[in-house]
Amino acid sequence: MENQLLDSEMLENKNGKSLNELLNNGYETHSVEYIKKGFEIFKQNIGGFIGFLFVAGILQIIISSIPFISGLSYAIISPILVGVYIVAKMIDKNEAHTFSNFFDGTKNYAPIFLVTLIPSLIIAVIMLVIGGWAYFKISYLGIKPQLNFNDLDSLKSIAAATGLGARAGLAGVISIVISVLFLFAPLLVIFEKFDAVKALDISRKIVSKKFLNWVGFLFLIGIFNAAGAICLLIGLLITIPTSICAMYVAYNDVIGLDLKD
Repeated sequence: MENQLLDSEMLENKNGKSLNELLNNGYETHSVEYIKKGFEIFKQNIGGFIGFLFVAGILQIIISSIPFISGLSYAIISPILVGVYIVAKMIDKNEAHTFSNFFDGTKNYAPIFLVTLIPSLIIAVIMLVIGGWAYFKISYLGIKPQLNFNDLDSLKSIAAATGLGARAGLAGVISIVISVLFLFAPLLVIFEKFDAVKALDISRKIVSKKFLNWVGFLFLIGIFNAAGAICLLIGLLITIPTSICAMYVAYNDVIGLDLKD
């Protein structure tokens, strides 16, 4: 059953698995337990996680506000963001750590950047082909259209041009599917030292075995963060780092830290 309780001892000590076994025999996911343990990891360094969240958030806002590279902002900052996974692993394995470890991902900037850049470029092509140039320009490049609120016809034409309808919806759905399939690619680069192409391919193969389960997991995380936002946004200081830690827990449960073959 999807959300049956895990044996916490098993979850904490799970070793890496054989890729062939994962693909041939499948695996189980436990979304609620991932979030529970993610919160337990977060509680062990609340100040560090929140402090890092502020730093990363400011960098994300700055990069996202720059026209033409808005769509690449996640790829640019991802080598910093993955530091949460590294610290979560260190806490989970009772390893000594400091605040500087949150930035350890930058030591392998190029492969982490590349593993997030490739899906971003695929999504960019999808937005351009399906959504159209105007939609791509606004959604991916971050170029805002000139709006004249006194001219109803111009507003209608802008709305039509940006594909605010079936095309935009289709592009959005395909983009989400791609993001889910490559969910574990950055972690495979961090913990297994795979190159970007291999990490993306393995993530796709593993996630596709239980695709709807992972969509459900991300949906649950979305609800969790929405609840945090309702609490005057202060709750996000808890839910966001907990969610990222939960992603590490999910990875460790399904794949482990020593993936074979």
